[in-house]
Amino acid sequence: MIHILCANPALDRTIYVQAFYPNGVTRSSASHEGLGGKGFNVALPFIVTNEQKTIHMHTFFGGPVGEQLAQMMKNAQLAGETTFIEGDNRYCTILVNESKQEAALINEQGPSITEKEQQQFLQSLFCSLKAGDHLVLSGSLPKGTPITFYRDIIAQAESRGVQTILDSSGDALAYGAEAKPWLIKINGEEFLDLMGVKEEAANRQQQIEESLKNSPYPNCIVTLGGEGTVAKINGDIWRVTLPTINVTNATASGDIFLGTFIREWRKTNDVKAALLAGSALSLANCLHWLPTIDFAQAEQYQQKIHIERVGSAV
Repeated sequence: MIHILCANPALDRTIYVQAFYPNGVTRSSASHEGLGGKGFNVALPFIVTNEQKTIHMHTFFGGPVGEQLAQMMKNAQLAGETTFIEGDNRYCTILVNESKQEAALINEQGPSITEKEQQQFLQSLFCSLKAGDHLVLSGSLPKGTPITFYRDIIAQAESRGVQTILDSSGDALAYGAEAKPWLIKINGEEFLDLMGVKEEAANRQQQIEESLKNSPYPNCIVTLGGEGTVAKINGDIWRVTLPTINVTNATASGDIFLGTFIREWRKTNDVKAALLAGSALSLANCLHWLPTIDFAQAEQYQQKIHIERVGSAV
């Protein structure tokens, strides 16, 4: 089973306008609401392929927004453990200016989680985990939780034979990495920072590849935006080179990459196939305003993505 922890969910509201008037009235041409938060974006590849039974969600819901999210989760046929909280879940608003082909993302902070709610959440989480499972810890931490929240979960889960996957940022990432999760997904800047290496823009990719060879983390996927990806998986260093595309909106591309990578890895145990599938769907998502699983476009990109093994870890 693949467990996905979405500690700071949101109701994503996308509003489309033909033009934006800062000091006047702006009328929308359309709007869309959906499950938000990095964990739910990671689940998208499983939802679209009707493989919801292979994943189990863990999240906090509260207030009127939480009720909407719970119904959306039910409509998506996602099973999971929900801890209901006193606070109200947040909105994340995406304003799309169609005439300028621009999008602005506004992320609200979200509710504060009480210590009692955290304990309820952790109890239900660890009652669900079994040896051999995967646990994805994705996104920011809500207010009220300690910065060691992910680290403590990872340490306990790994001790029970669960393979943990961390995809966060800032303190949540830095402290979580201390527990040596089975896999870390991270951007280039934060990876070099974790490794104590001063970034040199001209040699960034080479720096990352060399640092991966000496990385204390068992497996690590370092994303470089349009430059591609460098990864250490089972001791091998892999380089993924992407074709140049015209990006519409890259929101959720990293999450779709991660969900697809895990899905393919669990099925085939083939690193190259998992990197290719994740990269292709991540690229295809960049062509859409909303997070989208576009298999047709991804298939076209697969022919243009270059993946090679470039070395081994020390």
